[in-house]
Amino acid sequence: MLSILVAIVGLGLLIVLHEGGHFLVARLCGMRVERFSIGFGPTLIGFQHKGTVFQIAPIPLGGFVQITGMNPNEEFDRADPAVYPNRPRWMRLATILAGPAANYATAVVLMVLVLLVFGMPSKTQKIIEPVAGRPAAAAGLQAGDVLVEANGQIVNADHPIMDVIQAGRGAPVEIKVLRNGQPMVFHVTPEKRSTIYQVGIQIGAIDQRTKVGMGTALKESFVYPYYTSVGILGGLYDMARGRVHADLSGPIGITKQIAKAAQRGPVDYLGMLILLSVYLGLFNLLPVPALDGGRAMFLAFESITRKRVNPRLEAMVHTAGFVLLLGVLVIVTFKDIFGRG
Repeated sequence: MLSILVAIVGLGLLIVLHEGGHFLVARLCGMRVERFSIGFGPTLIGFQHKGTVFQIAPIPLGGFVQITGMNPNEEFDRADPAVYPNRPRWMRLATILAGPAANYATAVVLMVLVLLVFGMPSKTQKIIEPVAGRPAAAAGLQAGDVLVEANGQIVNADHPIMDVIQAGRGAPVEIKVLRNGQPMVFHVTPEKRSTIYQVGIQIGAIDQRTKVGMGTALKESFVYPYYTSVGILGGLYDMARGRVHADLSGPIGITKQIAKAAQRGPVDYLGMLILLSVYLGLFNLLPVPALDGGRAMFLAFESITRKRVNPRLEAMVHTAGFVLLLGVLVIVTFKDIFGRG
């Protein structure tokens, strides 16, 4: 129960920081912010400060910052300089991008904290969790097994076991591990999912870390969001091409994963928050209507054409995008509750 509570707090913190980025930059750019909400729907708990209502709402599907005039269908004083459409274009773009930027900044700060306090993780990897019913679990591999070799090749973070599995194109893989310090060998036959061969294991670094200085911590922390984003985009591309099975999670599934990480310890918990912060920042940058990237796309069009898109058309596009995203979220949440172990 405690791990679930810690997970909810962690996920809520990422949402607060994302919306806080929008809020802070909007205020700095002289925009009127009417509402800062965690969750959607009517106010459960709230208060008003300097013209802004801060609230917690009952539908835990994210959050939002309501800036006067940002909704194209909204009624507002067209002569008011504090409304969103009347601010300079660069201020509007900065406000939109501030949410994802806050998530990337959060990932960097948390990574620096982890590296300075706990040190740099080893490149040696272990099995965090073999997926029940998949080849690795069926062959006898267990959580905590330290990966040593696959088909005679040393495997680690620089030479991942996934590369060896793919190279074998479905042939049985001889996997050597250390279990409680004792060498063991397993023969696992990968299964093909879409065009990818998998054995069904979640992998992480072993619990061995090396102390690093501030310079190394800053360097590693700033490059992490970039390389992680590239990896995520590559995965999305493979999903779009049907090469990888889409396995999406909603708030409930994500909370469960954070809770599992919290049970494993503070390093895994913070590591999960860092990864999710990058995911949240990148996801919101996608050029999808209703997301920050979709709004930035309309601003880019405005910059090129030197005129605003028809407000009614923009509102219709964002509404359609929101409904689509909400539908996907409902489906994956249903699967999180009833379709996952």
